Amino acid sequence: AGRQSAPILVPFAEAMGSAVGNCLTGLLLSGSDLAVSLTKGVTYCLVDVVDKIFGSGHNTVRKKVEWHPQRYSNAPVYSEVKHSDGSRLGDLDVEKTMAQSKFPISPEQLVLKAKQILAGEFGTAKGAEPAVLAEDFQFVAPIVGPLGKAEFMKAFGSFKLKEAVPDIADNSWFQVDPLEPNRVWFFSRATGTHTGTLANKFPATGKRIELPPQAQSMLFNEKGECYTLTVGYCMDKRIGNTEGVGGVFGIVKAVGLALPFPEGQRLYTPSLRFEAFERFAKVGEALGFGPNAKAKEARQECQASVLGPGSNPGERRSVHGTTQKESHRSARMGLGQIVAEVA
Repeated sequence: AGRQSAPILVPFAEAMGSAVGNCLTGLLLSGSDLAVSLTKGVTYCLVDVVDKIFGSGHNTVRKKVEWHPQRYSNAPVYSEVKHSDGSRLGDLDVEKTMAQSKFPISPEQLVLKAKQILAGEFGTAKGAEPAVLAEDFQFVAPIVGPLGKAEFMKAFGSFKLKEAVPDIADNSWFQVDPLEPNRVWFFSRATGTHTGTLANKFPATGKRIELPPQAQSMLFNEKGECYTLTVGYCMDKRIGNTEGVGGVFGIVKAVGLALPFPEGQRLYTPSLRFEAFERFAKVGEALGFGPNAKAKEARQECQASVLGPGSNPGERRSVHGTTQKESHRSARMGLGQIVAEVA
């Protein structure tokens, strides 16, 4: 029994080692996170004092201007598709939902306007009409924004993407939002090659640009002007060569000029606190808690090896391979009768 159980004890020991290691690293990460959080808290307090004295910090990370509220909406109308148990799937009947729209511009016209704005590089291309963007326009990306019209056009125009990436293709498709009928969603998987100078500063690298799938949108007012543009929201970080970074940040990343802060390096940069929680969760798994528990399985295998297949783990087996109950029975009935019963 000792020889049989020895291999089974190996995964159990490994699980315990994993628990100890993850516990120690979790404590290290938590301690570092506490130190960073305290430092950050003090720094933010000092920054707020400076901003209050000098009136600085407008529309920065923690002091963003408010973005536009939703202006149009349709009540959802659901299809009659149901699950096998009779419950509804909850998918929209797009045609019936859109039929409620009070927005004066048709979906077909909105999609056309969105494509025209993209073709004119949001009004920054030579000869393009900047009036396609409303005066209260806002640019809202995952990190940057809201930016106003003048600020956005100056920033976007300075990149000169068409000159830097002449073969750039959005590879996009369009859909008007049935629940927000003045909004055009467009999904893209942009590709291109960096063969020109980017932002009048960075010479061609010849590198291929493959952005991840991105969800982007334009919201229009009753005049057909775009008053909000959202871009760069990655839908699958595994695709492309930017580690999930979208928009201009993604293009810069793809050509080897990643910006010098975590948000410009990759979509997902775990915090110390998140990794600490992850480590402590692994400790629980190693000790037999949770759906991915390992120690519990190892203990059960070890018990099965010692007790024998089909036995009750609650019955303790002697060194000779018999349980306490069997020992009592052998004293009363004799070993030969037990063997006969088992056979």
